[in-house]
Amino acid sequence: MGLMSMTGYGSGKAVLRRRAYRVDVKSVNHKNLSVRMSLPPELSRAEPAAKELIRQRLSRGAVDVTVKLEAGGGEPPEVKVDRAAAIELMRALQDLATHCGTGSPTMEVLLRYGNIITVIDRDLPAEDAERLLLEGLGEALDAVNQMRAAEGEALAADLDARLTTLDALLNTVEEAAPAVLAAQEERLQQRVKQMEAKLGVEVDAGRIAAELVVFSDRSDVTEEVVRARTHIARFRAALSGEDDGEQGKRLDFLSQELLREFNTMGSKCRDVEIAGQVVEAKVELEKIREQAQNIT
Repeated sequence: MGLMSMTGYGSGKAVLRRRAYRVDVKSVNHKNLSVRMSLPPELSRAEPAAKELIRQRLSRGAVDVTVKLEAGGGEPPEVKVDRAAAIELMRALQDLATHCGTGSPTMEVLLRYGNIITVIDRDLPAEDAERLLLEGLGEALDAVNQMRAAEGEALAADLDARLTTLDALLNTVEEAAPAVLAAQEERLQQRVKQMEAKLGVEVDAGRIAAELVVFSDRSDVTEEVVRARTHIARFRAALSGEDDGEQGKRLDFLSQELLREFNTMGSKCRDVEIAGQVVEAKVELEKIREQAQNIT
C-alpha cells in the first residue's frame, strides 16, 4: 500500500422512505485520530457505531463529520383524540356554567383543562438510524480515502525527488571530505612549525603524528555519510509501501535522524563548501518534515 495523506474530503447520501441525509467528512493532519461529529437528534444513537467505522477506515487525522437532513421530515406524527372524555368534560363544563350563570364553555377551555389530544412522534427506529448513518458515512469515507491516496501519491513523488537531492549532496560531501581533511591537517602542521620557530623548541614528531590521527578521526565523516544513506534507503522503503504501520511517524523520525547526521558533518568538517551542502540539505529536510507530518 502506498502513502496516504491525512488531508481528504468526501460526501455521501443515505435515504430511507421520506428521509434523505447528506454526510460530509473532512480530515486534516493530526498526530493521532480525533473524531468530531455533528448529527441530527434522530441519528445520535448511532454515533458509537459511526465512530467505530471511522476507526476501522482511517488511522490518523482530525476528522469532522457533519450529517444534515436534506429532504423530508420523517413520518408525520400520530394524533389521538379521546372523544368520550371530551364529551363528558364538555357536559360537566356546561352544567357548571349553567349553575354559575355564565356563558357556555368554549373549545379552548376544553383543550386547556382536559387531557383530550395526544400527539405521538414516530421516531426513527435505532436499527434504521444506525444503518442509515453507516450507509452514508461509508460512501463519504470511500471518497475521503480516494483523495488521501491521490495526494499521498503526489507526496511520495515529491519526497522521492528531495531524497535524490540529498543523495547528490551526500556524494558532494563524500568527494570533498578527503581534500578538506588533508588541507586541515596541512594547516595544523604549518601552525606547529610556526610555533616551533617562534618559541625555539622542537615538538616531538611522534606526538604530532598521534594528534593528527586523533584530529583525522574526529573530522572523518564516513560514518555519518553511511548512516545518512541508510536512513535514505529506509525512507524510500517506507515510500514504496514496504513498511507497514504509521508511515508518517516513521518518516518524521527518519528526517530528524538525517538532520542529525548532516549537522554532524558540518561541525566536523568546518569547510565552506561542505557547510554550503549542509545548509542545502537542511532546507530540503525541513520541507521533507513538513510533508511527512501530513502522512498517515
